[in-house]
Amino acid sequence: MFKYLVDLSGLGLSYIHSTGDGMHIGATTTISSVVNDPNVNAVATVLAQAGSSIATQQIQSMGTVGGDVLQEVWCPYLRNDFPCWRNGGNVCYGAIGDNRYYHSIFGGRLCYANHAGDLAPALTALGAQASIQGPNGSRTVSMNELLPGITVTNGHIKENTVAFNEILTEFHIPTPASGSKSAFYKVRDRGTWDFALASAAVVLNFSGGSIASASVVLGGVDVVPHRAAAAESYLVGKSLSEDVIQGAAAAAVQDATPLTWGTGNSYRVKIADGAVRKALRSLSTTPNASVWS
Repeated sequence: MFKYLVDLSGLGLSYIHSTGDGMHIGATTTISSVVNDPNVNAVATVLAQAGSSIATQQIQSMGTVGGDVLQEVWCPYLRNDFPCWRNGGNVCYGAIGDNRYYHSIFGGRLCYANHAGDLAPALTALGAQASIQGPNGSRTVSMNELLPGITVTNGHIKENTVAFNEILTEFHIPTPASGSKSAFYKVRDRGTWDFALASAAVVLNFSGGSIASASVVLGGVDVVPHRAAAAESYLVGKSLSEDVIQGAAAAAVQDATPLTWGTGNSYRVKIADGAVRKALRSLSTTPNASVWS
């Protein structure tokens, strides 16, 4: 049980600034501010779409960017005080029990819960970096370094590398390459406020009608935002035809290892495949206004 609640709202960390090196978003910026910001929608479309998929508008108006990214990786067993590994036991009940909705399809070790945040996959796909302030100054880390998976930091089991005496202050999204497009697609059990069964954040850079570079990151399917490196490699050098879209989606889940004990969650592999297809299809028909120039 924590003894203190610290209010960070007065630290001046609520802002969205565009500069010569990209976009800077303060950690306490509300999700609704991201969703409604015209520059975010133009420059980081995937992030605005991810934000709009979070919960309800009321929660978006109160929740923050940093809060969504740093939220605890959880499952019903952890929240209901089952004696799992993270509650002091020696087993992951999600791996052997009801794992239909909130557990990894890409393996795990001591914990198979999902990272449920929607902004983290989008920020990862955008190549964002996070700034962290502590008593020894500021440090900058990649999204992968910020969210390495279930780890032990300062003697505590955590999902992130922000130490007990540090504060996440900002996300920096570098200026995208000319000719880039991005999109986010989320599948959930309930159509309004639920967590993702699977989501896909996609950023493509086009050159002469073909894909020069690609970022494909899956959400809601792993203990971290899951980079689909095989799909990224598959897309490079190709045009975005329906055959290519289907091939990229298949590559994105080719290494999936869904749980087979308990209820099993293999159906979510198909959902993740579909999320990638939907995101890529939206880019093949997106109006020119969404292309970074």
